[in-house]
Amino acid sequence: MDSAEASANAASTILDRKRITTWALLALFSALALTAHETDDQDANLSRNMLVTTTTSITIAFSLIAVLANIGISSLGSLFVGTIVEGLVALIVVGLWAGTLPIIMDPSNGLGQMYVGKSGSSVADYQSTISNANLFFTSWGCAVCALSVLAQYIRERLGGGETGMGYTSKWYFLMLASVIVIIESMRFKNQVCSIEGGTSQVTCARNTYGLVTGIVGLIISFLISTFSSFGKDSALITTGSSFLMAILYTICAGLLTFENGPATYVGNHYFSAWAGFFTSFIIFGSVMKEFLGVTAPAAATTGT
Repeated sequence: MDSAEASANAASTILDRKRITTWALLALFSALALTAHETDDQDANLSRNMLVTTTTSITIAFSLIAVLANIGISSLGSLFVGTIVEGLVALIVVGLWAGTLPIIMDPSNGLGQMYVGKSGSSVADYQSTISNANLFFTSWGCAVCALSVLAQYIRERLGGGETGMGYTSKWYFLMLASVIVIIESMRFKNQVCSIEGGTSQVTCARNTYGLVTGIVGLIISFLISTFSSFGKDSALITTGSSFLMAILYTICAGLLTFENGPATYVGNHYFSAWAGFFTSFIIFGSVMKEFLGVTAPAAATTGT
């Protein structure tokens, strides 16, 4: 019992240490995002500007309080760290970025991305590309850190440790990549394919394949990651699912990012397609090693 309690305390300490680092990174990214936005004058829409400014400012304030509480400088430590207060703060920050990130990444708003096209041609071939690199990358940094803090908090409250989470987190990452592929494909379909001369039919057809792949990836990764989190995943089903996603995303990355694809310019569509490709192969390799028992000797050596 003593060894089990010591092991649980050690796992909790590791999670607390990781959460301090993540809160600190969240403060840094939000400060950089605020600076990048305030020094950019491309968008004159007052409501959108206020939304980005408010979200980044609140994130800075909350994350700094969290850092001070976690390192013990603030008297709020016992009232904040690991309590429902920290969970609510993390949930609020995630909610803020869930509403703000799509605004920043919408190319029609011209904040983090914008549309570019060919001039002097019957087909404009519009595609989204990064317009403000600092705002683009720091906003994603804020969103990822906010989700990480919430996930770490939930994991600790449920009594989870570090074992197996690296494997499950890969499915979460594939799910995130699939969500972005879906959003960007839907946006391209509604904002570009619906315009006469906006792009070619081949490009729209490739975009449709990307949309279907994203939907399939979202469903599979959600189911597998959920079962894996509760320790009820099947090695055979997981291996088959990861192989299917590797095939689908190989075709998806090729159709979307090469000639006549809707994501040949660097942006969310481009990054998410390749993120799905690499993550699906990483997952497939990991589950194949586990399925074939390649990691068994290492585990046995550790246990001795």
